[in-house]
Amino acid sequence: MKLPFRTNITIALGLGLLLMALSTVTSYITIHSLLEDEKGEEKIQVTVVLLERLVSQFKTTESLQRRYLLTNVDQDLAAYRQARAELQQVLLGVGGLPAADERLADLRTLQGLVARRLDFMEETVSARQQAGLEAAIALVGSDVNRQLHNDIGELAGRIKSTQAQTLDRSEKNTRRTAQTVRLLILLSGLLTLGLLGWTIRAAIRAQAKNRSIQAELADSEAMSRAITESMAEGVVTATGDGLVVHANSAARHLFGYRLDELMGQPVVRLLPVRYQMGFTAFFASLADRPRGFRESDTQVVGQRRDGTEFPVNVSFGDVNVGGRRLFTAIIRDVTESKRIAQHLRDSEEQLRQLTDNVPALMAYVDSDQRFQFHNKAYEEVFGLPRERIDGKTLLEITGPEFYNRISHHVQEALSGYAVRYEREQVTASGERREYVMSYFPRYGEGDEEDKVIGFFSLGTDVTELKRIDRMKSEFVSIVSHELRTPLTSIRGSLGLVSGGVAGALPERAKSLVEIAKNNCERLIRLINDILDSEKIESGKMQFELQPLELLPLLQRTLADNEGFAAQHQVRLALHAPRQPLKALVDSDRLLQVMTNLLSNAIKFSPAQGTVLVLLGRHAGRLRVEVSDNGPGIPEEFRQRIFQKFSQADSSDTRQKGGTGLGLAISKAIVERMEGSLGFTSKVDVGTTFYFELPEWREAPPVTAPMSLDGINRPRILVCEDDPDVARLIGMMLDKAGFDADIAHTAAQARDYLNMVSYTAMTVDVQLPYENGLDLIRSLRQDKRTADLPVLVLSVTAAEARLHAGNTLAVSAWLEKPIDEQRLLGSLRQAIDGRRAARGRR
Repeated sequence: MKLPFRTNITIALGLGLLLMALSTVTSYITIHSLLEDEKGEEKIQVTVVLLERLVSQFKTTESLQRRYLLTNVDQDLAAYRQARAELQQVLLGVGGLPAADERLADLRTLQGLVARRLDFMEETVSARQQAGLEAAIALVGSDVNRQLHNDIGELAGRIKSTQAQTLDRSEKNTRRTAQTVRLLILLSGLLTLGLLGWTIRAAIRAQAKNRSIQAELADSEAMSRAITESMAEGVVTATGDGLVVHANSAARHLFGYRLDELMGQPVVRLLPVRYQMGFTAFFASLADRPRGFRESDTQVVGQRRDGTEFPVNVSFGDVNVGGRRLFTAIIRDVTESKRIAQHLRDSEEQLRQLTDNVPALMAYVDSDQRFQFHNKAYEEVFGLPRERIDGKTLLEITGPEFYNRISHHVQEALSGYAVRYEREQVTASGERREYVMSYFPRYGEGDEEDKVIGFFSLGTDVTELKRIDRMKSEFVSIVSHELRTPLTSIRGSLGLVSGGVAGALPERAKSLVEIAKNNCERLIRLINDILDSEKIESGKMQFELQPLELLPLLQRTLADNEGFAAQHQVRLALHAPRQPLKALVDSDRLLQVMTNLLSNAIKFSPAQGTVLVLLGRHAGRLRVEVSDNGPGIPEEFRQRIFQKFSQADSSDTRQKGGTGLGLAISKAIVERMEGSLGFTSKVDVGTTFYFELPEWREAPPVTAPMSLDGINRPRILVCEDDPDVARLIGMMLDKAGFDADIAHTAAQARDYLNMVSYTAMTVDVQLPYENGLDLIRSLRQDKRTADLPVLVLSVTAAEARLHAGNTLAVSAWLEKPIDEQRLLGSLRQAIDGRRAARGRR
């Protein structure tokens, strides 16, 4: 019921006065409550500050005690004693709090637990001094120590949480009460202004309402007509008797009629005669449909004024105009869409014919791992007809045993990674075939452009290539080994004959023997190079890596090649810094690389030329350069210089001799020692071949303090050899609420893991002395660290992931430079996953 305007104003003013009175009373009550809460907050803040000092000093004491356990240095022991004394002072402060305050009961309990833990820490220090590190480690890892650790952590967290909640509730209650008073006061002021504005607005609205109603009616009618006329689809409106009352411009254009030619005519006039009777019965049935019905996309055949027929889609509905029910038909010409659909079917059939004739496995699998497309090769290999594969899952087609072998590759592809691997498969005919499988992820479009919706699969049959490759390897191995024995005898015999064992030789005979001897040596080098190339390809070449100074190795190589250089009238020179430069290398293999580079440089240097060997640092790595001032390397040959049996085509180059395998073998050897081999060259100026190796260095000391795990923040172990990068990761983790210990080598990481239980760990692949992947493998074999979440942070993360596959259960593979948000997100996801897995056990 609407009240008179004057009555509304009186009620509004009364409510405003009442609100102001309530605001005054509430303000008084709030001020009194705020004073009381302030006293309580001061007590809570004293307790929180004391707790923070206690926990902080305890963590410092614990950290210094563990540092002393590891180092056994008097300076660290003194630091621990000082921290212990300061912690006891804090404990005395806790004891001085009022005994009657019930809220401090937990804090006094914590005081007792910390005192017990200090006694246990002193026992551990005594054990370190008297029995050594092992005894101290045993006490640190004991059940009593862990129980005290857990009790202190839980109690400290509970006290802090309780005090924080109490303080938070008090602050929220104060803010809420004060906000209420402010709102009441504000509302009292705004109510007066609101009443005035409401009065003016009511008068204006009353006058404008009548005008707007009339305008809306006119606009609605014009808009409906404009929308209908602007539609791309034809719209025809008819009465229940099937007589046309309106047709928009699209409908008139579609059928070729003017509006006056359609008005009042039967709607069946727009259909061929053979369909008119059936359509008349259908249109009459529309009157029995409920009001507001809609029927979409009924396909019929329309007829234009000139008699031509064309396919259309028709949607039917009804409208109520002036109390009369009319029926509308929205008509869409589908001639072009039908043509396109037919063209697509033809294209699909053509594509299927092409792929069916390709001798490779080709398929498309969606995100549910169901086959949406495959070629005939799949049917032949699995022995299944097309309908038994389409829409079926990989598991259904391959079977559980075979699917388990490929499932991790499928998951990688559906995670957005291109996958390439080899597999053996027994076909339906019982034949064993070998395939190189490649999976390429497919991303969606529009809103799903960052989502993998499936992957394409290509399987190349390499059975015959593998067989030929095995035959080649066996042939090369047999021939090479069979030739070495007689060639050894021939070389020895020629050497003896040349040395005069069989008597003095005529000059012509001596020249012939020398030619035969040189060519025998050349053939032996070729066989050795072929065998080395085969060992590298098969992974059988053994490397004994040791930290060695490079300068003595280079001096030895130059001394060994002095005779060869003298034959070519070439001088050898070596420039190196005074300080020792070490790398982790196999000395024999490195000598092989240097001999190859030196012999090439000598052969291509002009007479009286100089081959210069430089040793130094470059971009943080050790670099060895071998430079000559020969003719240079032709531009067209540079792209294939490291390929096997590659030689430049010029006659001047060919006459120098060589197998064409030396550089390929040298490159493989350097890369196996974590290095790289390259060159620079200018035609008619000279060529410089160089290789770079990681510099070997002693493991730096631990750079981050240890502390008790789990009192407040999760603890992460960072295994990173670069101190600057390690410090950066530690800062990121500290900012995100984690504590971090830093190990610079795998050995240091194992020492930490023996002492402390960590929530997660990060590992760099390229660690000194031991590969990071080998460290992770050893962790997975240890029962204590088998389920420890591990994140790989490396510049070679992608390559390492392809090499390791899913065998190491790595939580995330992150490439450097480090993305902070991605690192923290992946770390939290890994920790949550571990907790969930433990909860299911």
